[in-house]
Amino acid sequence: MIQTATPESFENYTPRSEAGVRILSLVQAYGVEQSFLRFWRGEYGSAISLMDGHAVIELQQEERDELFIFLTMQPEVRSVRTDEENARLLAALWPRSRLETGAVLTLRDRIVPTGPADLTSSPREIYPILQTGFGETLPAFDAWYADVSHRMRHGVCRAAVVREMGRPVACAMTVAQARDGAVLGAVATLPDYRSRGYASACVTTLAAVLQGEGRRIDICPKNEGARRLYERLGFSFCGSWGELRRYSSPSA
Repeated sequence: MIQTATPESFENYTPRSEAGVRILSLVQAYGVEQSFLRFWRGEYGSAISLMDGHAVIELQQEERDELFIFLTMQPEVRSVRTDEENARLLAALWPRSRLETGAVLTLRDRIVPTGPADLTSSPREIYPILQTGFGETLPAFDAWYADVSHRMRHGVCRAAVVREMGRPVACAMTVAQARDGAVLGAVATLPDYRSRGYASACVTTLAAVLQGEGRRIDICPKNEGARRLYERLGFSFCGSWGELRRYSSPSA
């Protein structure tokens, strides 16, 4: 049975995937009693978060059918992120939807920083770099800043930057961070400073800190070039994610 989460629902929850880390990161940042963020747990261990119409799911196979029915009955769910296999199965039930998939890489061996990068607690100096790398897919500054600064204050977000003459020119972040794991992302470099190893320096510096704390570290490359880079740094394939966007009208 899928039930609304309580403050005790995640006390013994150990994520098994990058989706699970994303869910637990939200729990640790915001708790389970916010009006804008909802959580559910299944009796066999499934976990769901829902924020701004976007659901993240770590699914136990025993609850798949029930969970799919549950999602279909939630009209506010506009997109879902989970593992690729279950995203494809859900896509078959949602004919007016678009599916995107990609690889999940994990760090299995000890990593050493490849260059000088600094940890930063200032989201403001990161945002201009991300704008050059992610464009219109990046949320508006006010919403992005409110979320990232909140997560940094609660110890579930870290960022690293490389500076040239004091100016931040490259960055990487934990887009999700929980007690046992972290998902790295938001890797970007200003155009005039690319191909200098700065992105690698940010990723490896951040990964070394997280690894030293005993966390599992995953990363989801946005293209094949990024995947090759991360594999050279020591990451290896561990699975695939799937993200499904649901359309409300036939013309969408």
